[in-house]
Parts: sequence; C-alpha cells; structure tokens
Amino acid sequence: MQIIGALLGLLFVLWLAAMLFGLAMSVVVTIAPVMFLVGMLAAFGVALLALAGARGRRPLTVGPDDVRAGLGKARVAPQADRPDPAWPVYFVGQWRIDLVTVAQQTWRDLGWAWRWLRDKLRYRGGPAAVIGIVAYPLLTIASGGALLGLVLVLVLCGTLLALAWLGWLLVVLVAGSVDRGVRALRKAESSCPTCFHVAKIPAFPCGNCGETHYDLRPGKLGALWRRCACGARLPTTVLRAAARLTATCPSCGGPLRPGAGVLTDLRLPVFGPVSAGKTRLVYAAMLALRDQASARGAALDFVDDHSREVFDRGAALISSGGDTVKTPAGAPSAAITLRFTRARRRVLLHLFDAPGESFSDRDENTELEFLDHAQGLVFVVDPFSVRWVRDQLTGPDDKHLVRANPARDDPEQTYHLTVRRLRDFRVDTGKRRLAVVVVKADLLDDLPAGEGLRPGRVKRWLEDAGLDNLVLAAERDFAEVRFFVVASLADRGTPRSPAHPFAWLMARSGFALLPVDDQVEESV
Repeated sequence: MQIIGALLGLLFVLWLAAMLFGLAMSVVVTIAPVMFLVGMLAAFGVALLALAGARGRRPLTVGPDDVRAGLGKARVAPQADRPDPAWPVYFVGQWRIDLVTVAQQTWRDLGWAWRWLRDKLRYRGGPAAVIGIVAYPLLTIASGGALLGLVLVLVLCGTLLALAWLGWLLVVLVAGSVDRGVRALRKAESSCPTCFHVAKIPAFPCGNCGETHYDLRPGKLGALWRRCACGARLPTTVLRAAARLTATCPSCGGPLRPGAGVLTDLRLPVFGPVSAGKTRLVYAAMLALRDQASARGAALDFVDDHSREVFDRGAALISSGGDTVKTPAGAPSAAITLRFTRARRRVLLHLFDAPGESFSDRDENTELEFLDHAQGLVFVVDPFSVRWVRDQLTGPDDKHLVRANPARDDPEQTYHLTVRRLRDFRVDTGKRRLAVVVVKADLLDDLPAGEGLRPGRVKRWLEDAGLDNLVLAAERDFAEVRFFVVASLADRGTPRSPAHPFAWLMARSGFALLPVDDQVEESV
C-alpha cells in the first residue's frame, strides 16, 4: 500500500507539474508577441537615447583633434604640415561611431537583463522556479525582438545615411567643380609678394581664432560651410572664402594681395645687368599701360599701398624727365602689383624689379624665386653696354655715355647666368616666353649706331651689333621670343612704347590688353 500511495503521489506531482508547465506555456505563448514587440521597441529606445546623447549613453564625438590625427583621411593641401583645424562632416567618422555605440549599448542592456533575472531567481525554489519557467522564455523572445530591432535600426540608419551621403557628395562635386572650373578659366593662382611662393590654393586664417585653414575647398570638412575648431562658420570654395576672409601665403604665412587665388595672376620679372635701365623701364611701362588700358575701356588700379607708392614715384620721375635712382644692392624684391579691370574681367599683374647685382652674382640669384614661377620674362639690353656701340663713340667720356650711364656687365653674361639659374631650379624655359627689350632708344636717335634700331628690325640690329649668339641662345632656350625697342619718354601709343613688351606677355598669358596688330615687333 505504501508503494501504491507513493506512486499516486508521484503521479499527482507530475500531473501538477504538467498543468503548471502547460499554464506557463500558455502564458508564454500569449505574451510572446508582446514581449517580442517590447524587445524591438527597447532596441529603438536604446538607439534614440544613444543618438540623443543621453547621460551615460553619448557616443564619442569626432572633432578637430581626430581630424589632425588623420581620421577619415581628410584632404590636406600639399603645402600644409597638418590637416585643417575644423570639425569633420558626419560622414567622415561620426556615423560609424554612433552605429557601433548603438549596437554595443543594445548588447550591453541585454546582458544586464539576463544577469538581473539570473540573480533574482538564483538559489530560490518553489514559486521562483515557476516564475523562471515563464521568465526565461519570455526574456529569450524579448532578446530576439531586440536583436531584430537593432538590425532594423542599423538598416534604417544605413539607408538614411546613404541617401544623405549621396546628397552631400552631389553638393561637394558641384560646388568643387564650379570653384575649380572658374579658377581654371581665370588662370587664378596665389602668389606671395614676400617669399614669391606660388600656390593653387591660398590659406585662410579663421576670422575668429586666427587658426589657419590651408584647404577650404568642399570636402570632408564641409560641403558649403565648415566649422572651425573654435566654432566659427567658414565658407567653403576659394571663390567664396576670398570674398569674406583674408588670404595668406601657405608657405610663409604673409598676407596676399586682395584677389589672390581667384583672379588671373600674371608674374613678369624684369632682369638685366646693373644700370641697364630695368627700373626706368618698369616705371615707364606702368604709365604706358595705364594710358593704353584707359584708351581701350580698361582701368588700372592698385591693391596695396606699396604698389601705389612705387607707381606715384615712377610717374613723377618719368613725367619730369628726371634720372632714375639705381635700385640698391640687396634691396628686397617686393612685387609691384597692378590690377586691370575690363568689363567683368580682372587681372593681377605682378612686376619684379630686383637689383642688377642679383643677376650678375651666382650666389645671389639663387634667392630669386619669383623667376621660377613667371609666365614670361623681360630681358633688358642696354645698347650702350654693347662694345659695337661704344666703339662708335669718342671714348669713355663721351657725353652720350655719361648721359646714358651704361650697364656695367655684358648682357650675354647676365642672360646666361639667369638661364642657368632657372635650369638649376628645374624650370623648363622651353615653356616660357621671353621679351628682349633694347632700352634707351631715345638716346641713340642722333647716333650712327642707332640708325637701324627701329621696331621690326630689333633682332637684326642685335645681330649686327655682335649679339648674334645672344639672339640664338634666346631662341633656343625659350618657347617664344619677341624683340622690342623702347624709349621711356616715347608717347604711350607709339611703336616704341614701353608698354608693348609687357602687353605682349600679358596677351600670351591670356589677357590681351592691346590688339595683336598693334604689337609689331618680330617674334620667333
């Protein structure tokens, strides 16, 4: 009887356990969809809290320091030694950190839920066991819902990010292409008047904190605007930045001329021996260019005080017929910048007039970096330094020589030293243009040596004067050579106008100030 009673008791316990299990399963089955939905909603909630930056859930923020460390490989201008101090756009790295944070926090919260349930039911029998029969399956279902919710969150965010990235990329491509295209059509560059460095992209210090941004083109730091590390909003594209910020040289940090990087930039150095007449040619040419520009509907003005002062000084000297003061040896070769405006076209013309000693000394001419970036060069030949001319005079005390104050060195020597310097610095002279200018023509007018020196026959005159090797070397070394004769006191519109050599080089560089027919000298 005891055995039968024990069996009946066991059957009752099993029956009761089965009933309880069935009841638990019915509860689980009934609540399972709700728990699955709760898990999904929990995943969405975790994502919202993380992306909203709730306390303890805020993802790490990608900032300027991360950009400087190389995050996202944000574009860096070649001349910069570090990336710009700006906040990157969301697509550079923040999106990845945010989504990883959402996934990590969802997984962390699920782990916490399982540990909490385990701790609550551990070492407890009776009702706790019944609760466990229901709770563990329900938590499993909720975990599945949370994982599915996480997948949906990631897919949804990924889709939205892809669409936003495509829109951002379109803006970057369009804005960048327009900026690049306009500057290419204008042949715009930024040339430094101090160190003579030439760059495609100028640097722009932030107007708020002064930190330098070396590359403000649309990209990973901003499509239409970028945010400096200090929080200031800066425009992208060089065209827009130049209108709002002060451009600086990316090499030395010095200020650039207004319009640098967005206007046509022409650089024309004048070289020749000491006392050849380079400075007087520059003075006379500026006056002639102003007059001829005005006659053809263009205007000449200045973008800096230094250039205006040099022009005023030169205008007073040429107008009065006074003697030109020699440029002191060792004087800095600061550029004289003229701005020409015709209709909607604006051009910056930089003229460089270095002391003649710089072109006669091998050691000094290495510092003339402006020669390396010139679109064309003006070589000044003083006819009174040519032996053939001097032999026709009465001697060193001849009044014509005294008045002319001839150059000290042979023009061929100065030419070859300068060309050798260009080649040493890997400048391809075969892609440059050269204007050979015979100056002081008005002082030769009443001399036999000047009889054949007239426009259209300058090359022949140089050959007759014994400078045929110089002519051959120039034609061999440069892509195009044109020969001019000028007189500093000539009427601005005459064939001997000092404007012609510069106007020709400007026209060959894309800005025709004078009609081609007016430039009648020989070209090779």
